[in-house]
Amino acid sequence: MTPWNNWAGNVQASPDATVQIDSEQHLADTVAESQRPVRVRGAGHSFSPLLEVNSGSHLCLNNLNHVSAEAGAPRSARIGAGVRLHELTPQLNRMGLALDNMGDIDAQALGGALATATHGTGQTLPCYSAMLEEMVLIDGQGQRRRLRRDLDEELFRAMAVGLGTGGILAEVVMSLVPTYRLSKRRFRISLEELLSDFSEQMSAARHVEFFYILHSGHALGLASDLTDQPVTDKPEDTDQKGLLQLRQAARLLGWAPPLRKRVLAAALRSHSSEQFVADWFQAFASDRGRIRFNETEYHLPADAAPDAIRELIDCLERNFPEVYFPIEIRSVRADDLYLSPFYQRDSVSVAVHHEATKPFAPVLAAVEPIFRRYGGRPHWGKSHTLTAGELRSLYPRFDEAVAARRELDPKGLFNSPYIEQLLGL
Repeated sequence: MTPWNNWAGNVQASPDATVQIDSEQHLADTVAESQRPVRVRGAGHSFSPLLEVNSGSHLCLNNLNHVSAEAGAPRSARIGAGVRLHELTPQLNRMGLALDNMGDIDAQALGGALATATHGTGQTLPCYSAMLEEMVLIDGQGQRRRLRRDLDEELFRAMAVGLGTGGILAEVVMSLVPTYRLSKRRFRISLEELLSDFSEQMSAARHVEFFYILHSGHALGLASDLTDQPVTDKPEDTDQKGLLQLRQAARLLGWAPPLRKRVLAAALRSHSSEQFVADWFQAFASDRGRIRFNETEYHLPADAAPDAIRELIDCLERNFPEVYFPIEIRSVRADDLYLSPFYQRDSVSVAVHHEATKPFAPVLAAVEPIFRRYGGRPHWGKSHTLTAGELRSLYPRFDEAVAARRELDPKGLFNSPYIEQLLGL
């Protein structure tokens, strides 16, 4: 057995073997010869137990990392599913191409980001999976399946958010845009100002996100717009330094919430706004590596978000003084993919983090009912407790998506106990 754990350390696995895949044919042969469960290991940045197995194999697709122009499609590229986002983006930039949107972590494998509907922020911009034009899958019998959005409409939509089930993603063609620059601005805003005019605040720029600082009454905002201005020096990334200060405040002042609020509010009032211009692939990602965390994120109907956020903040500030990570708030455009949390619904994504060395289960147990009460759908790659019965009520095409997986993987080779509970397979 080869013990493994994810980035946060909350998910462990002990597969019988870990196999480094060298080519698409090697992947197909490995799957065809497998008799026990097979799961694909990416960068380990998911917090849900998608890779939790105690037998079978973990497959590593790092070598499936090619990036090439797509013949006859000048705004598309053919990309290996094993490439890391931080490796992919500079290559695309050199080709004159760009992802239309990105999240603020770029350590993930592309296949994992697509499989879990990972996203950035922007009311007019969808998740990564919605950028797909074509997928090459190896199904549960080792057969190559090529699914195109324009030719295989139903099966494509069922499998575009794959969760590593039904088939292993080997290669994709993605819809891209010409390279661009962003002018990115950082600013402070009071919670009341943010929530009283929430829709306007979230639509104030192409990309808008907020980080509410617990016990402060204020949030830090990030707003980015397209620009043709020249690149400027990027300010020092102080996010990790700020987290260390928030952790210190929680440890020293957790016993006195009013004092903690005054200290944090004073510190934030002195926060000066920042602005810089960067090429797209250097504007999105931030440093999140020093203090590891666990995370849950739910995607809410946009009009329900302000009330849900108020309730979440009240819950955390009343009951969990030890939680100091900011609450992250983003927006994502609706899509048509059956297992996308954004299926037919413009959404506001709200994430709650807690230091990885601290118990997360009590925090999740407290905030998840709030998310659910407001119609939230969980991020597939982040901590949640929902199973097939509850998920079916949230996803109108859930049964069609499950049926597609049974068709592609009739023996359940890509299943695990967790996957079986999650999808009812």
